Amino acid sequence: MIDRQDLQRARNDLGRKLAALRTSRGLIQQALARQVHTTRSTLAMVERGRQVVDRIFWLQCDSLLDAQGELLAAYDAYRHLQSQFQTQQGEAAQRARWGAVSEVVMTASDATAGSYGEPLDRRPQDRSCGGQPDACPPPRRGQSLAAEAEAGRCEEDDQRTAARMLAELRRHLLAPGQPKHAIEPTTLPAVRHRVAHVHSLYQRGNYAETVRALPDTLAQAGLLTRTCTDTHRIRAAAALAAANLAAAKVAVKLGDPSLAWVAADRAARIAADQAEDTALVAAAAFSVGTALLAMPNRADDAEDVVLSALDRITETPRRGPQALSTYGALTLLAALVAASQAQPAAAEQHLNDADALAQRLGSDRNDLWTGFGPTNVMIHRINIAARADRPQLAIHLGGRLDTSSLPTTLVSRRAQVHLDLAAAYACSPANDPAAVLHLLEAERIAPQTVHVHGRTRRLIGNLLARERRAVTPGLRALAERAEVAA
Repeated sequence: MIDRQDLQRARNDLGRKLAALRTSRGLIQQALARQVHTTRSTLAMVERGRQVVDRIFWLQCDSLLDAQGELLAAYDAYRHLQSQFQTQQGEAAQRARWGAVSEVVMTASDATAGSYGEPLDRRPQDRSCGGQPDACPPPRRGQSLAAEAEAGRCEEDDQRTAARMLAELRRHLLAPGQPKHAIEPTTLPAVRHRVAHVHSLYQRGNYAETVRALPDTLAQAGLLTRTCTDTHRIRAAAALAAANLAAAKVAVKLGDPSLAWVAADRAARIAADQAEDTALVAAAAFSVGTALLAMPNRADDAEDVVLSALDRITETPRRGPQALSTYGALTLLAALVAASQAQPAAAEQHLNDADALAQRLGSDRNDLWTGFGPTNVMIHRINIAARADRPQLAIHLGGRLDTSSLPTTLVSRRAQVHLDLAAAYACSPANDPAAVLHLLEAERIAPQTVHVHGRTRRLIGNLLARERRAVTPGLRALAERAEVAA
């Protein structure tokens, strides 16, 4: 068993290794910090084991200190240990919670299918909706994670694939018709796990598998809303609303905000009219606002949706983790909307409000797949600074960011930080090497997130236009993988 003391010892060892290499090369902290584009205080925190920062930092330090891969290997070993610890903690928490899980569908969860600590067919079954307990079991945890890893290695990251995925998603959401095969009866717990698995695929940046899994998931959830009775129908409706939220999110990522708006609006209506779930209604409002913000000239409409949703949450007397998380996510979206309207003071106020909510929440969570918490607030600060032509602020904040406390499912969110920092560094041609390093790190973490992201593809094209092959050796190969023409 790995405990927090093991992690702290590993951080201390990593920091001491960096300090020893730095002093052996005759460098003071300020000199090394300047060369790796961070602050002396951040470097000092790293050397004391108080902070770890990202892989780009360690890659640069390894190169500058001529460590022959020693620093990078030590960093990767620490991250592997940390990943094992987080998996161990998540499984223990799920086992401890299972007997007392709230009946409201989708409590705090970054779980994939089969991750509740025991196989589905050994858990108490809900037989009120028809079907046998094992009629539609999700894959076991080891199998599902292996499948996701294999899917992540697939070449599903080019523009033709994105267009094909969108066409399939549009067909199912706008003109579903008859399913290609009969919908097998299943149980409510199985469908809830299917929905959680789809959201996990999305948050891991595996958009191809998300789109493939959605039609059956939506069909199964829809069937249960027609066959369940009483409170079970309400829970089935919540699962259907949550599945539509996943469809809305992936549609935005693949570049079709209009389709995302359709799915998000459908989720909002189901959550309000059938599921009677206020937190899920707020999560749906977030997706509606995100879709509107991605459309040309719809920022004012997005603002109306987000502020109205915030007002409704403010009037809610009881605020548990779900309510706080959706409140925080909507507040961060309000900051993005304000930034898009060139209202920096309003954006900063929303960010400060979100930070206060994150402190009340107490940790980085993933309630209703919002990923909300203190780290996510900092990620949004970096994103807004990068978008508002304040690259130095984005780079400074990036040096202070440590994503190690994020739930392990939030792979694409980690990648997004590198995309924002790449955009910030690319504001100065002298920093193109750092920009390319961040793009390559984002691609390593979540390839599809890089290859289908419109703004990132344009950034790659701009870097190619002023390419200096001697200092950006990985750029051209990245452009070829993303199918960006030189």
